[in-house]
Amino acid sequence: MTRVPLLALLLLAACASAPRGAPLAMDASPPTAAALRMSYRSDGAIYLAVGRAAGITNSYGANQVVGPNTSLARNSQGRWAGTLGGQTTMLEVSSGRIQGAGVDLTVLRQGEELLVSGLWRNARLELRFQKDQVTGTPGAGCSIDLNLVEGKGWRGFLACPNPDAASMELEGAANDIPDAAMPQWLFAFLGAFPEGP
Repeated sequence: MTRVPLLALLLLAACASAPRGAPLAMDASPPTAAALRMSYRSDGAIYLAVGRAAGITNSYGANQVVGPNTSLARNSQGRWAGTLGGQTTMLEVSSGRIQGAGVDLTVLRQGEELLVSGLWRNARLELRFQKDQVTGTPGAGCSIDLNLVEGKGWRGFLACPNPDAASMELEGAANDIPDAAMPQWLFAFLGAFPEGP
């Protein structure tokens, strides 16, 4: 096989496996001084329980994500800094990208789906969010499959590596997938994992 057709085949294979969609617009602008002084107001919340554990609830607002192991806030430079799932982090957000130490995520919208892929805490992450299903690999060798079963209740499993029952509930604006506020919604979701994926 000549070099030109081989190169064409390699490019075609790369395009076929690359996620398709448009970069999701995310608010990367620094908050105003007045917004930073405002008291926290929750717009939505995500509850996630795995196995027999009590579960974790993270809520989020315009400039904060708050939970038992999460205290993340957008600072005056527009970066998100604090703890997420018990780990210290600083993240920069731009259209379709979230980046930081050990983090390089692409966030795409494809019709009514959100596709999140890349590096999360130095592990490969691939997630697909639909109005009635969440599937993928949230990092650290885990896999997740949740389905909307009633109203705001989701049921399925999380395997890390052994499968265990998982349930999720979305409150307020957190139900607005794929139109929920980003990256706040995604941070609340990822920070709700028992030990952070």
